[in-house]
Amino acid sequence: MKELFHVNVIANVHLFNLFLPLIFKGQAKKVIVLTSGFADMEWTNQYDLTPGALYSASKSAMNMITAKYSAQYKKDGILFLSLSPGMVEVGLYQDGMIHLHLY
Repeated sequence: MKELFHVNVIANVHLFNLFLPLIFKGQAKKVIVLTSGFADMEWTNQYDLTPGALYSASKSAMNMITAKYSAQYKKDGILFLSLSPGMVEVGLYQDGMIHLHLY
C-alpha cells in the first residue's frame, strides 16, 4: 500500500509542485493525470469489481488531489484533469484473472 501511494500519489504531487512554475509560463496550462476505471466508485459498485483494492484506493486519492489542484488553480487558467485510458495490459492479467501481489 505504501509503495502504491508513493508512486500514484506522492510522486505526482511532487511533480506538480516542481512543474507549476513552468505551467504558469506555458500557453496550454493543462496537466493530465492518467487514472483508472478501478478508481471509479460507481463503476466498481455497478460491476462488483473486487480486484486491486489498494491500487484503486491510490488512484482514487490521486483523482481527488487532481480535482483539488484544479479547483485551486482554475482562477489562473490552469486545468488539471484525470483521464482514464481504458483497459491497459500491464502484465497482471493472465488466464482470465487479474493477479496481484499484495505486500
